[in-house]
Amino acid sequence: MALSWGKDNRYYKLLFQPTLFGTMDVICVWGRVGGNLGGYKVISCDTEKDVELSVNNIKQKRKYRGYTLLEV
Repeated sequence: MALSWGKDNRYYKLLFQPTLFGTMDVICVWGRVGGNLGGYKVISCDTEKDVELSVNNIKQKRKYRGYTLLEV
């Protein structure tokens, strides 16, 4: 599963990846469409509840900053 937001010529994506230790990583990737610069961060979550809290927090921030959720 992946989530993606867009605003003008900017994007923000969330990817989910299980680890070898039984936890889940939430990978956040952002940048400019067509640009070669951008960034990413990895949020390590121990439980499913931590993943939900992280995703809900990111959703609120994206909405506040004017991003719209895109269909993937």
